Amino acid sequence: MNIKFFLITLLIMSFCSCTVITKKNVDLEVIPKLEKYSKYGNPKSYKVFGKKYKTLRTHVGYAEEGIASWYGKKFHGRLTSSREVYNMYKLTAAHKSLPIPCYAKVTNLSNNKSIVVRINDRGPFKKGRIIDLSYAAAKKLDIVSKGTAKVYVEAIEARNN
Repeated sequence: MNIKFFLITLLIMSFCSCTVITKKNVDLEVIPKLEKYSKYGNPKSYKVFGKKYKTLRTHVGYAEEGIASWYGKKFHGRLTSSREVYNMYKLTAAHKSLPIPCYAKVTNLSNNKSIVVRINDRGPFKKGRIIDLSYAAAKKLDIVSKGTAKVYVEAIEARNN
């Protein structure tokens, strides 16, 4: 009986020590700050589904037009390529080649809504897509219901505050 009680208590305590990610952690906006590129998530090249990708040495000067998608619950609470915990309520994004972390302005070309996101993950790995937005970022750009949208992505410089 004592062992059963001990195991149940241990199990409950282990669940209580987990980081809880809630909607209270929502970003209203992202303010770019100077950050060193992560030692994780920035290999010179990497392979996914048999395709080789190269990580850019710098985000400076990057701009591209293409299709954005978004990711949410399936990855919520899991580690990103930068080994941060993914929070679908933060204004973040995944990109195949931009160095991690960096910041980008994303504009939905169908409604001209723009936001700044922090790139902290790799993806999307579906053909034809250039950026995978967090749920919060996609919601702000009105992409959630449609699932994808044509966007303009421009890396931006962080200023020293």
